[in-house]
Amino acid sequence: MMGALALQMASALGTDAVGALFLGTGIAKMLDQPGFASVIASYRLVPLGAAFPVARLLTGAQILLGVWLCSGVLTREACLCAVILLVAFALAMGINVARGRTGLSCGCLPGRDTPLSSRSVMQTLLLALLMLGAGSIGHPPGALLGAITLLGGVSLLLLALAASQLGTAGDAA
Repeated sequence: MMGALALQMASALGTDAVGALFLGTGIAKMLDQPGFASVIASYRLVPLGAAFPVARLLTGAQILLGVWLCSGVLTREACLCAVILLVAFALAMGINVARGRTGLSCGCLPGRDTPLSSRSVMQTLLLALLMLGAGSIGHPPGALLGAITLLGGVSLLLLALAASQLGTAGDAA
């Protein structure tokens, strides 16, 4: 019984971290819709006139999905939606990497001009795989455990972002 609970806690940590990521990046993209629409237009996967509506749609989807993932409600369905969105992002990035267009911004983390690469595609697919696994495991029962995993997931995300920033700063030095 304890092993199942530990697995659910780990699953919820991952789900909450990805939910916080979606929520944070969605809000940042909402605050810079022209910049995000520009990234979408640069991918050349939608007509130029559709870049702003697609930016609004993706921003809204990310924010709603972030809240949904962190809520612990209908975890399987939320994780499946996250898998679909992440695979769509990976596909869009992968098409441009295959075209040799690696000078484009990933668009993953606003304010950070990370160029497209096969590594960014793989990281996105790994997040999708994490969500697929988390959806099959679910969240632990109880509001207290839900609150603990939410705080832990947000902390995990912040640590990962800080480590990523430190790695970038070390590369620049």
